[in-house]
Amino acid sequence: MNFHSMLAITDLSPKCNRAVLRAGMLAKQQRSLLKIMYAPSDLQGVIPSDVEQDAKRLASEIYTRFEILVKNVANTTGHLHAIVEEARWTDLLVVGELWERLIAGSFCAHPVERLQRLVACPVLFARLEANHPYQRMLVAIDSAPDSRKLLEVAGSLDRNAEVESFHARHAEYCARSQSDSELIVVGRRRRFGLSDFLFRSAAHRVLSRSKGDVLLVPHDLRIEPKPAIDAPSKAAGSTPPHLHGLTP
Repeated sequence: MNFHSMLAITDLSPKCNRAVLRAGMLAKQQRSLLKIMYAPSDLQGVIPSDVEQDAKRLASEIYTRFEILVKNVANTTGHLHAIVEEARWTDLLVVGELWERLIAGSFCAHPVERLQRLVACPVLFARLEANHPYQRMLVAIDSAPDSRKLLEVAGSLDRNAEVESFHARHAEYCARSQSDSELIVVGRRRRFGLSDFLFRSAAHRVLSRSKGDVLLVPHDLRIEPKPAIDAPSKAAGSTPPHLHGLTP
């Protein structure tokens, strides 16, 4: 799988910016474009006037640190649908502490669940400090016909990491999700049904109990390379994006 572009969501808090740093590190490994998008923690309300300058500074820091292509996505709404629209042109969505406190609550009702149902790309929940590339990954294999695609996704994300698989049984999920692995890769169905409801609970357990990062991958993910690495933001009223590294 080729990750041509990545979208990192942040509310510009230090913990949430860990996700941006992890996305920058992955983008450097993948030689891909990184798009950075601000979103308030409640995904509602008016975006503060000083956000644009702070977001530009963050993009400049990421560009300087990783020497990658970085684009600021202009967004005047701060709503979930704006993230979903931008994610249509993205191979990997990266979020961090933005919704972390909600994971302990009702998983089926909060934005993480709605986001997973609306976007077609994998979603990475980046919690760890991005001090080095991933060294050890756990891949949860279940009974879905395409679940072994997860191994290919994990291997593509970081080809130098040690990848181990395990069966996503209830008890083993709980035990292994608390392991010292830096990344757990979990399959995710986007269609609603009884099996999806049960698996959603397992994904909830992994998100709430894992000490490391978690990658949720839709089972219907298409792994063919996309023809283009980017498309312009379609947010209404947006200004031209702040772009680093695209000019000589």
